[in-house]
Amino acid sequence: DFNDDPHSNSIKRLLEIDALYNPMQKLFSIERGSLNYDFHWNLFDQIIFSHNFFDYEPNTLSFLHADIFDDTFLREWKGKNKGNPFRTFRGRRYLGGYSDHFPVYIHLKHNL
Repeated sequence: DFNDDPHSNSIKRLLEIDALYNPMQKLFSIERGSLNYDFHWNLFDQIIFSHNFFDYEPNTLSFLHADIFDDTFLREWKGKNKGNPFRTFRGRRYLGGYSDHFPVYIHLKHNL
């Protein structure tokens, strides 16, 4: 949780280091994100890694893809917040959900 989107200046500055890669840049859109604030999607949750994950070396890991885990059971199912992450709390009120952010993940493969 960087509290900034992939296009934010803080993330851009971090990625000026040529050794780092942010696969979440390709996932960011107005229709999807890891959290929704004021009816706008943000992608504050990001995984940034070194370019070494693109090199094929036996007995290492390589990057395959990144995604947002936003399955139906993690979403609000009704009301004005339908489709947003199903929160555990709204203020002091317990809602019983999971989080106000969807998890993000990367898929790696083992190089034989």
